[in-house]
Amino acid sequence: MEQFIQKCFDEKVTKITVITGKGLRSKNVENPYLSKDLSILKYSVPEFIENNKSLKRVIIETTDAKIEDGGSGAFYVYLKNKNKFKE
Repeated sequence: MEQFIQKCFDEKVTKITVITGKGLRSKNVENPYLSKDLSILKYSVPEFIENNKSLKRVIIETTDAKIEDGGSGAFYVYLKNKNKFKE
């Protein structure tokens, strides 16, 4: 995920749609990221992004996706404009 976001930033992409799915098929209850109620990707990918300092410097925000783009099984990552980016 880190390499993908960085590559998108380098290629001047400003919006990414990340489809995680809803994780409704998971049956593991011992690990909260693998439980029957929570999916591994739906929660762990946004958490990874939020806790990654190198990604945070190129990301403006992450938001829930519109229903036509996956709804609760997806989210958007808005990237800073590389042309205007200052380290």
